[in-house]
Amino acid sequence: MAINRVEIKDFLLFKGEFAVDFCPSVNVLIGGNGTGKTTLMKIMYGLINQKLASCFYSRNLKDNISYGKGHIKLIFDTEWSTIFEQGAFSDEAYINPLTGRIEKDGGGTSSQIIEGPPRTPMGYFENRSVYIPEKDMLSHSPGFLALKHERPAVPFDDTLTDIIAKAQLYPKKETMNNELCARIREIIGGEVAFENDSFIILKDKTKNQVSFSMEASGYRKLGVLWKLLRNGLLESGSILFWDEPENSLNPEHVSMLVEMLLELSRNGVQIFLATHNEILASYIAVNRQKGDSVMFISLYKDGDQIIANKSDRFDLLEPNSLTAEPVKLYEKELERGLGGNG
Repeated sequence: MAINRVEIKDFLLFKGEFAVDFCPSVNVLIGGNGTGKTTLMKIMYGLINQKLASCFYSRNLKDNISYGKGHIKLIFDTEWSTIFEQGAFSDEAYINPLTGRIEKDGGGTSSQIIEGPPRTPMGYFENRSVYIPEKDMLSHSPGFLALKHERPAVPFDDTLTDIIAKAQLYPKKETMNNELCARIREIIGGEVAFENDSFIILKDKTKNQVSFSMEASGYRKLGVLWKLLRNGLLESGSILFWDEPENSLNPEHVSMLVEMLLELSRNGVQIFLATHNEILASYIAVNRQKGDSVMFISLYKDGDQIIANKSDRFDLLEPNSLTAEPVKLYEKELERGLGGNG
């Protein structure tokens, strides 16, 4: 399963009509703060998991859902699409944390998926999508899911809880990503395990157990990826959404991470990355091989409206917020070298 296109009208940050096409492999979202990179990924993840509203959870509906009639349509590489319609509702409407739907006091649904893909006998269409948030959530796993289950009004959106639940799954006996797991294991010095409601890293050399929260933040970032790979959640047909994968990661490991993401895409995983890091985007552009499908997407605002420009070449993408600032810095250094600042 791969997302070919998304169309949004009057929902959250997306005022008016917004649309963008994607490639089936690696899609890199760039843009300034507030241009909708994270929001766009949450919309897609929430819609295909039928929990759109709960991915933007808030005690106050006004904080995150635009009033009026909103529309979202995802078009996949199959013959079906998923459509979400947001109807008109009053100030008394709220998000039901158990269903993820927007409801009125009387329980009437005013927000629903009105069209979707074929359903399996279990009642839901099969999808293997994973959303890795910018925040490290595995360090907060003790009691977290139990709290969310027993106190559903706790204001944590489902992108934060889903990653814990998926990392807690039992590892698969066989996975197509053994080589990628081995690369990460060599860097972090061990493997990630889930014991006694907590994540730990079992160190290979010392045989010690290190609490996940006590490990270096960059290693925790790679550890999350290792656990998802080992659990078999990132295989052919999966969709990976990753918000700022470079965060806390030493630049020396960025190239290795890019190589692994490109390898995953060659194995049939569609990837969406939101980044503020020029090094990450540049490595994707440089390390791609012939036949790799890569799309760079620039989100920017024209007044209140968000617009998307795209190119399969990072150096030709306009506007490009990741390359604009280094150019300004170079010009300042050049000016300083020529005596412009005395």
